[in-house]
Amino acid sequence: MVVYNALTIERLEKDNKKRYKLEDYSRLEEYYQQKVQQIHIVGEYARKMIRNYREALQFVDDYFKLNYTSFLQRYFPGSRQDEIKRNITPSKFKQLFGELSPTQLNIIKDKTSKTIVVAAGPGSGKTQILVHKLASLLLMEDVKHEQLLMVTFSRSAATEFKKRLLTLIGNAAHFIEIKTFHSYCFDLLGRVGSLEKSGDILQETIKRIKNGQVEPGRITKTVLVIDEAQDMDGQEFALVKALMEQNEGMRVIAVGDDDQNIFEFRGSSSKYMADLLAGPDAVLVELVENYRSKRNLVDYTNQFLRRIPNRLKQTPIMAVQSDNGQLKRVRYRSRHLITPLVQDILAEGLIGSTCVLTKRNEEALQIAGLLIKNGRQAKLIQSNEGFSLYNLLEIRYFLSRLNLAEDVYIIQDELWENAKRKLAGRFGSSLNLESCLNLIQEFEAANPKYKYKTDLEIFIRESALEDFIGENRETIFVSTIHKAKGREFDNVFLMLDQFNPGTNEDKRQLYVGMTRAKQNLTLYDNGTYLDSIKAEGMQVVVDPQTYLPPQELVMQLSHRDVQLNFLLYYPHLIKELNSGEFLSVDGNGCRNSKGQVVVKFSKQFLTQIEAMRQKHYVLKTAKIRFIVYWKKENTEREVRIVLPELYFEKILP
Repeated sequence: MVVYNALTIERLEKDNKKRYKLEDYSRLEEYYQQKVQQIHIVGEYARKMIRNYREALQFVDDYFKLNYTSFLQRYFPGSRQDEIKRNITPSKFKQLFGELSPTQLNIIKDKTSKTIVVAAGPGSGKTQILVHKLASLLLMEDVKHEQLLMVTFSRSAATEFKKRLLTLIGNAAHFIEIKTFHSYCFDLLGRVGSLEKSGDILQETIKRIKNGQVEPGRITKTVLVIDEAQDMDGQEFALVKALMEQNEGMRVIAVGDDDQNIFEFRGSSSKYMADLLAGPDAVLVELVENYRSKRNLVDYTNQFLRRIPNRLKQTPIMAVQSDNGQLKRVRYRSRHLITPLVQDILAEGLIGSTCVLTKRNEEALQIAGLLIKNGRQAKLIQSNEGFSLYNLLEIRYFLSRLNLAEDVYIIQDELWENAKRKLAGRFGSSLNLESCLNLIQEFEAANPKYKYKTDLEIFIRESALEDFIGENRETIFVSTIHKAKGREFDNVFLMLDQFNPGTNEDKRQLYVGMTRAKQNLTLYDNGTYLDSIKAEGMQVVVDPQTYLPPQELVMQLSHRDVQLNFLLYYPHLIKELNSGEFLSVDGNGCRNSKGQVVVKFSKQFLTQIEAMRQKHYVLKTAKIRFIVYWKKENTEREVRIVLPELYFEKILP
């Protein structure tokens, strides 16, 4: 017979909704803290064994003879008492946190705030703090990689974070989910997508999450990190809220600069950063140390910032550098500032990286063309607006040379290198080759061990051409302000022809342009809105001269400017063409060297040509900028189309 003693269990807590508190885990905390210390003690013993065997024996003897506190005081004196409480080695701790500012370090140390909103000024080390916070979450706070999600607004940002994390924490970085908002949604719904197909993907994902139609394991997260949080629109914020609702205790870390929200025209708003602060246990941290720009440049932009209302940051940006840079404003009486700006740049003895910034694409195109015509090495930071990089001829060629079958998932290194060689050989004169090779190099850096076919396709579909311009201190880059966001240059020339910052978005756009400069900033304008702003060492020049429009104009054609259906019937005409080749022109289109029509202008663009003629500009020649694949709607047939640059010349009336 077996006899069991009765066991009586009495429930002391009657509230079913009551949760465990921090003090309930205090005994476990003490246990795990001792385990961490034991690992450091074993490590110290191993070091002593290597250096001095007798010291190691004495170390062991004291461990068993002395009481624990005395032992720690003898072998881990002073600050080493803190070292052995950390679950990483002292050298790794120094690598992670040794070069951070006190404010940055406070963000890293914050393990309790449910929501941290970091308002990060220009040049304040936003990327650095995010990378180190991610590393800290994994190494110091024991957050599992599958519980961590980071969302960004561009594939280039996701790649940059992955590369930096690889350097900092090694292969563990591969397991961290760093996605763009759209790619995360495509993943949740089990689809392959691109920027062009993004459409209502966010709205559909939010709906499915709320209806319980997404696998819980895919959206169960303990930490959500948001990059460039000021660029969130209503749907992106709704996705964040949906994830927060599904994960009651989830911590949110949002980093952005409300002063750099320049995408208001597409629904972005920094109010969503403020909305996050309205939640429980939310804190605002201001990162205002500017490591990028010289002192007088920071002072100048701070004065301009005062004109922007309803800002999150209340503390002025502080320059870390104590010396001044060159700050110059040229105030013109007339319009047409392209010619004097180019003349100024040609006369400058430039040292370091240089960029010319404009408000409009057309201005950037003209300036780049004039600099090249005058013998300067210049490059336009150009976008692939209207088409996916996946449809660019050079990219398609590279993918075809990989010879990947349907059942192949990992790309072999030999195939990869062979495809790169063939790409460089086939498109040696292409205007897009450098950007394509940079794209390939970026993918290699983010995927050093294995290159998965699906990862490559997603990387290409989500990337933008302007993300792969490369770095060359001998080249003068020319860009719109929007495309230069996130970049920095030693010398910045900012052209503000007829630019009147009437809206807060315009003011923020001008602020973004000015804060790209590290050492020297030159402003060219014909307005009055900068008249009251001065800074130490600033030079103001008034130019009363009247300038004429430039003799040459350049226009970049897009899909809407050409007759797409035309090439459905003559696809063979494009096969031998490459980016960079010149075409002859007539009133209706462009011809190849054999006189065959390879581009037919759309009716809409023909009216633009007529408008140019009224201003005494005539079409002289064309150059192929892009050759892209295009598929007619509701068909499976693809053809190549040519998107050229057109060159107009002014004639005397």
